[in-house]
This record gives sequence, structure tokens and C-alpha cells, in this order.
Amino acid sequence: MSQMIRWGVLGTGTVASQFIEGLKAVPNAQLWAIGSRTLEKAQNFASMFNVPKAYGSYEDLVHDPDVDVVYIATPQTRHKSDSILCLSAGKAVLCEKPFTVTSQEARDVMAVAQQQQVFCMEAMWMRFMPLIQEVRRLLQQGEIGRVRLLTADFGYPTEFDPKNRFFNPDLGGGALLDRGVYPLSLAFLLLGKPSRVSGQPCIGETGVDDQSAVVLSYDNGAMAVLHSTLRTYSSNTAVITGTRGKITIQAPFYKPEHIVLTRFSEQPVVVTSQKAAIATGWKQSLVDKLKQNRWLKTLAKLRKEKSQHIYRGLAGNGYNYEAAEVVKCLQSGKLQSDLMPLSETIEIMETMEVLINQWHKA
Repeated sequence: MSQMIRWGVLGTGTVASQFIEGLKAVPNAQLWAIGSRTLEKAQNFASMFNVPKAYGSYEDLVHDPDVDVVYIATPQTRHKSDSILCLSAGKAVLCEKPFTVTSQEARDVMAVAQQQQVFCMEAMWMRFMPLIQEVRRLLQQGEIGRVRLLTADFGYPTEFDPKNRFFNPDLGGGALLDRGVYPLSLAFLLLGKPSRVSGQPCIGETGVDDQSAVVLSYDNGAMAVLHSTLRTYSSNTAVITGTRGKITIQAPFYKPEHIVLTRFSEQPVVVTSQKAAIATGWKQSLVDKLKQNRWLKTLAKLRKEKSQHIYRGLAGNGYNYEAAEVVKCLQSGKLQSDLMPLSETIEIMETMEVLINQWHKA
């Protein structure tokens, strides 16, 4: 494959335009073709973004011999068929999340990718953000000790329209599939596959979850508590807490530019043994008196502050990082990304299906 990777894009919606903007910041990547269901729409989009070729059908685009990889930005109900169309034509695929509507569809896509020996990846752009990778590195180095808890939430108020993909069950709607997939993917990335899954939804008038809460449990004692909503703002942050510290991923956690590493004191806060409690009784009385001294209060505050703020601005608009990963994989002949393998995409889909099945049987 040539050093320059030529991209085709299926779809002409908002996400497609954002991806195209991000692609400008990727070395050795060229936007080559746009495919739409009508030639007029493809030509208008191509003119807007200065794209060399415009196709009035997805089939015409995937048969362009100069296209190396296709970014799929069509509605999620089309993801399976569009991915298989591209893979069958020998085109590498980067498919927008959720990868498919069901885990079986994801397995079907993976089977074709393996049969054709063609690269395929879910476009979970969060995973490739520099600070998400920094968090992963800090955890691997044991900076906060043994991880015990991950909390994350994702929510913005969304205008209600029963026909919109956010609320329409036939289009894969619901807070979990659209937004909950981000905290779920973060938990899988940092903690691995859970051993137990449970959750509670608030089912709206269209039959999908307007908001939902999920708990993942792990055999090593760790937990992840995750929340997503279509109805209101949430903190849009994530906190990973360990035995020796915590890492806060500031909002928005899915494309962060600021994280905070806080290290805990080595002294236990709660004393449980009777002997220790007696021994510390008079000490505590003295400490309480000293705490009233304003100079000592200032000194204590400075000593207590053990937080390290880490800032890293984004190059491009963030979509460039996932595109750069695809370019790197293609240039090295890889069929999957180590950071977002298809097997994990399927495991995350299966987890969401377990939750949705629980909710609709209740």
C-alpha cells in the first residue's frame, strides 16, 4: 500500500463533516471520495469540502480502485450492510459507533473482515485521545495503586423527536447505545471485561431509555458505576480511584484536555482497632486545637495538596487521532487496532444487549 492513504466517506451528515475536518490534521491521509445515495448530494458535499470525487451510490464509491479505506458515517442501522459492502470490495473500514445495532451483526462484520483479510475498526475516537492514553499509562505504572472504582457519566439535553435516531427504537435509539457506549468503552479499556453487569433505565415514551445507570463488577473487587442521559446535563467527567490515589478526567472525558492526578495520604483516615483509637484520642484533641491556628491551617492545606494537573491540547478536532491510528495500521499491514480490536467491540455490544434485555423483561 502506498505511503499516502486515500479515504472515502459514506454519508454526508454532521459526523461525516466533522471527521473530514479532523482528517486535515493527519499526515499521509487524503480525502479522496464522497459517497451518498444521490449524486446531487454527493456533489454538493464534495464541493463544500474540496473532495476530488463524488459518487451517487455507495456501491460506486467502494469500487473506486484509488480508495484505500472507507469511513462509514451512515445511520447505525446501515452499519452492518455498509461495512460488509466495503470489506467485500477489499476496502479497509473505520465504522462510526455504535459499530452495529446488535452483537450478532458485529460478529457478521468481523467474519467478513477476517475472510477478506481486510482491516476493520470501530470509530471509538475517545480511545485514541492523548490524555486517555496517558491515563492508561499512569494506571499501568501503578501511580494510584490498585484500581477500586471507576465512575463516569455522559449527558446533554437533547430535543425530543420520536423519529430522531436518539429516541427511535428502530434506529437504535436510547441513552445507552448513543452515550452510554462511551463510559462503557472507557471501563473496558481501563478495567477490562467485567464478570457481572446490572443496570436500571428510565424508559421514555418511545420505549428506549432516556437515561440509564450501569454497574460493572470485576472478580478482583473493582467496580465501574456509569450513567448516561439524553434529558439533561451531567458532569461529563470520569474518576478512576485506586488504593493510593485517583485520576480525574475533566469534562468532556471523551475528548479531554485536562486530567488531575491526586495521591492519597498513606495514613488511614478511619481507625478501627480499640488500642489505636485510645492511643490517638489525646492526639486528636491536640490536633483539633492546632487546626484552629490560621497559620497552621494554611500549612496543612499546602501539605495536603498533592494533586498534579496535566494539560494537553488537541491537535485538530479530535477525530484525527482515530484516523491516524487507521493510517498507521494500514501502513504496517495490520488487520486490527490493538487499542480497539473487533473482539472488544463485540464484547461491549454484548454487554449493552444484556442490559437492554434485562430492562425489557422487567
